[in-house]
Amino acid sequence: MPRSKRYGNNYWGMMGPKVSYRDVILYSDLEYDHWVTVETDAKVKTYCEQPLEITYTLNGKRNRTIFDMCLYENGSELFVEVKYEKELHPSNRNYDRVMRQLEAQKEWCRLNGKLHEVRTEKSIRSGRYSIENRIKILASVINHRHPMFIEEVSKSLDCTKRTMKEICYELSDTCSSYEVFLSCHWLYYKGIITADIDSMIWNYEMEVWKLEQMSII
Repeated sequence: MPRSKRYGNNYWGMMGPKVSYRDVILYSDLEYDHWVTVETDAKVKTYCEQPLEITYTLNGKRNRTIFDMCLYENGSELFVEVKYEKELHPSNRNYDRVMRQLEAQKEWCRLNGKLHEVRTEKSIRSGRYSIENRIKILASVINHRHPMFIEEVSKSLDCTKRTMKEICYELSDTCSSYEVFLSCHWLYYKGIITADIDSMIWNYEMEVWKLEQMSII
């Protein structure tokens, strides 16, 4: 993916299409994978990473916590904290601190009328091929702001499931297979088509179909 930078195991610098292609900083591999799912979720209109810092008290000491991300979708704000499953287990040495941190975040959201959610690798990496496919989709969106044949590809699709191979064959006189894949990635990103990206790699056998009759604009 272009302009991506990775320093060690815990720092990613990426470009975010949903935030006007500005640089997005992420502080763990799990936060990176979560960002990939957010960027490729058509329901999310935009987001802000590290949006807010609040304070809380633990063992008589004042502590700070920063939400990992705030998502804006369907007119609501969802504050998200990303954690590894092991951090939520009582045997973890930081369990008490993590629980108090999450309690403080949830209470702040309750008092301010916001939604709160804790996301772990179980939900973020739920499908075998989900992250790999989403990275491909996101790379297409970042590298190509508006595919040349996206309208032609969109018009060839409806609510019937069809393989990429069938679509490429039908449009072979109009555009290349590369352009078909690129356009379908964009249409998925926009929420116009869908596919089972969790269970198989996006290749010629992948089936895609329209969710409803929508404009690509």
